[in-house]
Amino acid sequence: MNRPPEGVKLSEVAQRVFEVLRKYTGFPWPVLAAQCKRIGVSPETLSKLALPMLIPHLAAGVGRFTSPEKESAVRLELSALMREL
Repeated sequence: MNRPPEGVKLSEVAQRVFEVLRKYTGFPWPVLAAQCKRIGVSPETLSKLALPMLIPHLAAGVGRFTSPEKESAVRLELSALMREL
């Protein structure tokens, strides 16, 4: 759960998002996969264009199982990543 399933190759954007999630949850792959499915994108091929729609869902997904502080941290870090890309 702490890494993508064997054989899954992530795009650069997906890998960077995964690394952010990994800092804040013990289940980064399930969070990424579930929230990508929610907005109809593939976690493996996640693009910069889909990231703005995905950030609120990822942050909420982490916050739901951790804390409001981690939810906020995920939102901030992914927003900074989006501007960097």
